[in-house]
Amino acid sequence: MKQRLCARVIIAILLSGMAPVHAWAEAIVIGTVSNSPLSGSAPGGTRTLDVKTLAPDAFATTSKDQWALGGLVFYERSDEACYIGTLRTSLNGRHTAESTSNKITRPPCTGKNVHDKQTIKFDKADHVVQSIQVCTTDKKKKDDKIKGAEIWAVRVGQNGTLFEANLSDKFRRPNCKRWHEKVSCPSNQIAIGFEATYGDGGFAGLRLRCKAVGPK
Repeated sequence: MKQRLCARVIIAILLSGMAPVHAWAEAIVIGTVSNSPLSGSAPGGTRTLDVKTLAPDAFATTSKDQWALGGLVFYERSDEACYIGTLRTSLNGRHTAESTSNKITRPPCTGKNVHDKQTIKFDKADHVVQSIQVCTTDKKKKDDKIKGAEIWAVRVGQNGTLFEANLSDKFRRPNCKRWHEKVSCPSNQIAIGFEATYGDGGFAGLRLRCKAVGPK
């Protein structure tokens, strides 16, 4: 009897609209990739990494076109900025700043243990990266290296509409001497990955790889 009564109460609440319901942003990334300007130095080498290259999640709740950049992970080895990984966030709100095995490395990190993990990310549903700013040691281009970074979010609403979000996250290591220019995706686009520049000191700059957003 009690169970039937509880069930009726729950149904009545749902029908009355009193229960809060989250409206998932059923959106996908569309179109061709565009790059933001560079924040940091450009010693010569470049590597790219997109979250879309990952397979859909195990429960098939998110398609490969619904992943966007939700954060970044930085490691060092022997003071060299030689490892950057991605965190992915789904545009349907079901996965937020999810860790991945997606990463790029440069010597001396390749195949070796890394340390001093620094993570910058957003833990709110539908908040993804749209802008970034990098801090470096401000040495000669070939020896410059990333020692800090800050990311800014944009919120993806229904049908891919973008809204301003007063949200950022940053880290700063010792020897962070120069904050370079803050760079952004075009106003109607979000980050789906990045391009990293590197030299003898490891990674020295980042530019965002961006795509437009549309309804699923």
